[in-house]
Amino acid sequence: MNVQFLTHEATPAVFPEKESVMENLSTLRQEWEQAADGVSLINIPASVGLLLFVDVIARLGLTREEQTEVLGDQLFNEVLVRSQL
Repeated sequence: MNVQFLTHEATPAVFPEKESVMENLSTLRQEWEQAADGVSLINIPASVGLLLFVDVIARLGLTREEQTEVLGDQLFNEVLVRSQL
């Protein structure tokens, strides 16, 4: 797998409530670690699309329209189909 990390040229996100965002991300990481049952998160294969939808987008409380805007039409529709399985 070829993983691309953000470069130094990437535009940093600005969060007015940075502390709250950090707390939520830390909680999310702890949940992932618990689900991984001691295996390093680096070694866990996962669907980025499902991770975005289930663990990030859904927790933000976005409307369906906002979810579609963030994920894009294709990924949003694929996630809907996948979640119905």
